[in-house]
Amino acid sequence: MSQRKSTSRKKPVNQRKSKSHRRRGPPKAAYAAALLMVIVLLASAWWGWRQARETLDSPEDPFARQVELPPEPDPIARVEVLNGAGEPGAAQQAAEILRGAGFDVVYFGNASDFDNPRTRVIARVGSGGRADSVAGWLRVDRLESDVDPTMHLDATIVLGADWRRRFRLVADATKAELELQR
Repeated sequence: MSQRKSTSRKKPVNQRKSKSHRRRGPPKAAYAAALLMVIVLLASAWWGWRQARETLDSPEDPFARQVELPPEPDPIARVEVLNGAGEPGAAQQAAEILRGAGFDVVYFGNASDFDNPRTRVIARVGSGGRADSVAGWLRVDRLESDVDPTMHLDATIVLGADWRRRFRLVADATKAELELQR
């Protein structure tokens, strides 16, 4: 018998390429991504160092230009509201309007009588000052004075029969002023 020679030659087992042999390390894209991350990290570290150095080298306080303090608030008038008009709930409604305008309403209730034709403002710590601002805000012509330091109030507002019209005028003027500021 004759031996046939095979046309295809088989390679020895140790010379065959297997799938695991084809990749000998991480792909080039992984190296590029790692290099890019290192560059970004170094750039951000450099930027932070530069900003810190500029802040330390500057003669002005870094917090002084970042934080602006609000202006000092005007003193708030402490008032009480008394219903002298005889209309149920008038003192509470007026107190809500006054609180919305920034006044400190410490009490609201009924006056000793309900026959007041006009709204009155009574100064409790002497004439002028915060009581004047309350009278001006309500557009009351005359400021009365009945000093009583034990009340711890700036003014007492006694609502009269004209209180709705007076508060409506103030509310309309406030709205108009707000629109002008916009």
